[in-house]
Amino acid sequence: MNIKINNFYWVLFLAPFLLNAQETPQPDNLGESLDISTNSLNSGAQNQKELDQLSEETRLIEFDYKDTFKEYENLKLYNDQLERIIASQEEEIVSIINQIDELDNININMIPLMLKMVDALEKFILLDVPFLKDERKSRVQNLKDILDRGDVSTSEKFRKITEAYQIETDYGRTIEAYRSSIDFDGENFNADFLRIGRVALMFVTTNGDKAGYWNKTTNTWEPSSGTIKRATVDGLKIALKQAPPTLITIPLTSYDEN
Repeated sequence: MNIKINNFYWVLFLAPFLLNAQETPQPDNLGESLDISTNSLNSGAQNQKELDQLSEETRLIEFDYKDTFKEYENLKLYNDQLERIIASQEEEIVSIINQIDELDNININMIPLMLKMVDALEKFILLDVPFLKDERKSRVQNLKDILDRGDVSTSEKFRKITEAYQIETDYGRTIEAYRSSIDFDGENFNADFLRIGRVALMFVTTNGDKAGYWNKTTNTWEPSSGTIKRATVDGLKIALKQAPPTLITIPLTSYDEN
């Protein structure tokens, strides 16, 4: 009887240890659990790192897209403006071509006209009162040279011709004193010339010995009388602004109608 009781107590005494032994995990299973948890954490961290990297790459791609789209818009605006400029230039080219065609037609008529104008001016100077002969002949020769030049525009050539005509026109309403040489009485003299429009041309030699005037009827130099000589001297002073304007006597002749 006593033996049975002792065995029962022993069994009861060992029961808690058996229960605890069943509830406590084995060392191998615990290690595997820890490895799985560690791997899960590492895997989660790696996944998060990859997600962060993808997020950064996505952000950079978004910035690149925005920059590219902005550049595209700028290029489109520039291209549209360039197309308008090119269209305007094409219209200008067409206009210039038309103007060149018109200019060619104008030149066909203008060049002969300008040649005639220069020729008429040269003949007029030869028949006119012989004042400033060298200067006026040189001006005509310059016009001839300009007409033969290809680097001078038609408009510039015409301007030069009209300028020469204007100068000749001004001679008719001005008074002028100048010094030049003259062949008179078979000799060459230095003389002071007085021109009064195209009405009279007179001279007095620089030494004062001789004086003369241009006879438009005979187209020759005639000796001046004492009165004309004094008038010439007075007129020279007036033209040179060395004396106030006053009335002077001038020889009046006319062109030979023949």
